[in-house]
Amino acid sequence: MNLPQKSTQNLVKGKLSHRWRVRSRLILSILFASIVSVLLPSWFSLSTRILCIWNTGMISFLVATWSLMLQAKPKTMRHNAQSEDEGRLVILSLITAAACASTLAIAFILREAKGQEVNIVISHVILAVVTIVGSWLLVHTIFAMHYAHEYYQDHQTQSDLKAGGLDFPEDIEPDYWDFLYFSFVIGMTSQVSDVQITSRSLRRLSLFHSILSFFFNTAIVAMSINIIAGLIQ
Repeated sequence: MNLPQKSTQNLVKGKLSHRWRVRSRLILSILFASIVSVLLPSWFSLSTRILCIWNTGMISFLVATWSLMLQAKPKTMRHNAQSEDEGRLVILSLITAAACASTLAIAFILREAKGQEVNIVISHVILAVVTIVGSWLLVHTIFAMHYAHEYYQDHQTQSDLKAGGLDFPEDIEPDYWDFLYFSFVIGMTSQVSDVQITSRSLRRLSLFHSILSFFFNTAIVAMSINIIAGLIQ
C-alpha cells in the first residue's frame, strides 16, 4: 500500500521540480536583465536601454533553454510534457509579441544614430543586429519547444497512428533536434519540409507559425536595409 503512495509522491515532486526549472529560466533571465538595467549608464537613451535590457534577458533565456534542449532525451521530454503544459501558451504569446516588438524598436535606435560619430553608429548597428538575430532565434526556439510538448502531450492520449501530431521519417521518438529542425524550416521558408502533420491542432499552430514567420522575415529584411543605409550614410 505504501509503494503506490510513494510513487505518486515522487511523481508529484518530479513535476513540481520540473515546473520550477521551467520558471527558473524566466526568473534567471529577468534577474540578469534587471542587473543590466541598473548598471547601464544614465546617458543612454530610452530605446537603447530597452534594447540592452531585452537582449540581456533574451540571451540568458536562449542559453538556458538550449542547454536544456541539448541534454534532454525523448524519455525525459515525454515525462515532462504534462508539467510544462500550464501557461506555455501565455509564455509563447508574450515572448513572440516581445520579439516582434523589439524589431520595431530598432527603427528608433537607428534613427538616433543618424548624424552621429562613426563609433556611435557602429555600436547602434551592432545592437540592432544582435536584437534581430536573437529575436529570430528566440521565436523559433520557443515554437520548437511548443511543438515538442504538443507532440508528447498528444502522444499520451492519441493512438500510435497519429504519432503525436507529427510524423518524422524513420524517427519514432524524436528529440529536441528534430523539433528545432521542423521549427526553423518553417521559420526560414514559411512551409514544412519532409515532416508530415497529422494533428489538426498542430496544423493550426504551423499555419500561425508560417504567417508569423513571413511577416517577421519581411520585417528583418526591411530592418537590414535600414542598417545598410545607416552604414553608407
